[in-house]
Amino acid sequence: MWDIVRERQAAEILRWRDFQTEFENRYYSRQHWKTKEQEFLALRQGDLIVLEYERRFQDLSMFASVYLPTELHRIERLRDGLHQELRMGLAALHFSTVRDLIEVA
Repeated sequence: MWDIVRERQAAEILRWRDFQTEFENRYYSRQHWKTKEQEFLALRQGDLIVLEYERRFQDLSMFASVYLPTELHRIERLRDGLHQELRMGLAALHFSTVRDLIEVA
């Protein structure tokens, strides 16, 4: 991990997103990335409690950031994977953050 930082010139500022991208490209294979992306796309609450589902969602979301360009997209995708009863109860409500959604769910 520190190799990436050392390769940069001392005066150059490395933004977090740039570091994250370089790190992911260097340490994750393309196949691993695609597998995790597919896991994310197939993720549903299933037998998980809401907090376990949210944790899994957060862990896999780094592999599918293209599907989550905004907080609203994160909220919608997370909500859509909840059990139908929860999803129906939350459908009429508007949330500004994922945390708000999780607290109500």
